[in-house]
Amino acid sequence: MNLKPLILAGALALTTAAEARDVTDMTGRVVTLPDEINSVITIGAVPVLNSFIFATGRADAIANDLPPWARNGGRHTWQYVFAPNLADNPQVEDAERTIGLETILTIGPDLAISFGQDVADLLEANGIPTVIPRVQNAEDVKATVALMGEVFGNETVGAEYAAWFDAAMADLKERLQGVETRPSVLYLNPLAMTQPHKVAEWWITQGGGDSVTNDGTDIEVRPLSTEFVLAADPDVLIVYTQDHITALKEDPNLSTLRAVQEGRMLAAPVGAHTWANRTAEQPLTVLWTASQLHPDLYPEEELVAKVREFYQTFYSIDLTDEDVRHILASKSRVEN
Repeated sequence: MNLKPLILAGALALTTAAEARDVTDMTGRVVTLPDEINSVITIGAVPVLNSFIFATGRADAIANDLPPWARNGGRHTWQYVFAPNLADNPQVEDAERTIGLETILTIGPDLAISFGQDVADLLEANGIPTVIPRVQNAEDVKATVALMGEVFGNETVGAEYAAWFDAAMADLKERLQGVETRPSVLYLNPLAMTQPHKVAEWWITQGGGDSVTNDGTDIEVRPLSTEFVLAADPDVLIVYTQDHITALKEDPNLSTLRAVQEGRMLAAPVGAHTWANRTAEQPLTVLWTASQLHPDLYPEEELVAKVREFYQTFYSIDLTDEDVRHILASKSRVEN
């Protein structure tokens, strides 16, 4: 991220000890926060971070809009369903992801949340306490919801979310217990030629697939060669968008893959964020994967009902079956 800190006449005043509390973030940093959080900004992976705030019931506290790269193109329009207030907020990053520090200081948030240590260093140097989550696996997802609950004073949501998550996984594990054949699966960004997120190794496996990149490599975004992908020749390809499916069909090499030839390409659902990436919606990713790979064991009707239950329970929003099917089909919000 391109950071251009401004020289300011003075930093924001720090919260007094009598009004403060300490929270330990997922890097082990102790961050002193106001007793009540009424405004928060999210920097960097904004849709991802927002998804976790939504799960705590505090979408109303988000004080910034989506940045241009996330707002343009209609990819994240469901964010405005879950948090209509976003549209009235200022953007605090530009299209090149440069932070608008002056805008942030004008907002004067109680808290910032970012995955970036460099962002935290910049903001805390200007008096804004910053919490850093870490999301690389299923336990991190649950821990991040719990951390956001602690930050926003919703002390029970972490346990409630973990219980829902674990029960959904236990039910699915029981259904898949007798499965003898697991399709080979590759989660692929065909334009960047990467496996976009390490967490995919977990959700593909939990969903009843065999990830062709699951070899223990400890890297968040894994570069892939065309030769590797052609040699793996997975049964199923999962990608970001319908445009990526088009790209696969048009690529002279990747179009020869069996999954492309036989039409076994899936665009991941998109709600608050792309389910296949890091998001509070991660348990839904597993259920969707199972419904695609083993539809007899996890029918679509059950998936739709479970997705509606999740969003009602944690995002406090009643989606229709049509809404859910738009999300599952990687489409933008249903327009009235």
